[in-house]
Amino acid sequence: MEFHVLASGSKGNATFVYENGCGILIDCGITRKQLLYKLSTLGFSEDNIQYVLLTHDHYDHNKNIHIFDPDIVFSAEKNIPGIDDYHILIPYTHRQFGVFDVFTLRTSHDASDPIGFIFTTNETLLYLTDTGYVSLKNRQYIHNLNYYIIESNHDIEMLMNTKRPMFLKNRILSDKGHLNNEYSAQLMCDMIGDQTKEIVLAHLSQEANTPEKALEAYHRIFKKNNIEFDHIKVASQVNIVSGGHHED
Repeated sequence: MEFHVLASGSKGNATFVYENGCGILIDCGITRKQLLYKLSTLGFSEDNIQYVLLTHDHYDHNKNIHIFDPDIVFSAEKNIPGIDDYHILIPYTHRQFGVFDVFTLRTSHDASDPIGFIFTTNETLLYLTDTGYVSLKNRQYIHNLNYYIIESNHDIEMLMNTKRPMFLKNRILSDKGHLNNEYSAQLMCDMIGDQTKEIVLAHLSQEANTPEKALEAYHRIFKKNNIEFDHIKVASQVNIVSGGHHED
């Protein structure tokens, strides 16, 4: 399995997952031009996208979902007006998309019907962003996976020092907001195991976080938990961040 975080953050999100001729795009909050350019730099084209999965209906995730044939677009019921039963993803059920088994998770975010995914082939990948917390129910499914793309949205002190209005700060900090660095790091301490190969920190706030802050929190909390794990990357709003077997 290989995966490529094409863009991650409040200005637009898109991730491409690929194995054995089957490509799945998660979200399309970037322009078609950006999408095709980034895919081309990886040796892919629009033809390599067999399926599109939408996590939720916020603009930074669904902005250009309309450029795809609705026949290949799937999401939870309330995220796409008029979606038919065949294209609805039901939380805590499995669905086969080509070589991928996709298990849908319910997330906690102030969107219409937010979801995350576990992708399984001969390897496993979690894609989980835009959630205020990770429920005990979700945690039982995400132990010891091979790869994690996990939200590490904000540093609490940096967030509180921004000029954002208090209602927005409270929204981000709430159970329907976003994961902070410490929460994300402790979650991964609790979840990773001997099969885990990589963690990618995603959806970092450009105003209330930095890659250095996120990594510092991870290294500090991993050390506190006596866990040695160095395979941690930080996704970018601008640059492609890849993982899995893309270099094989």
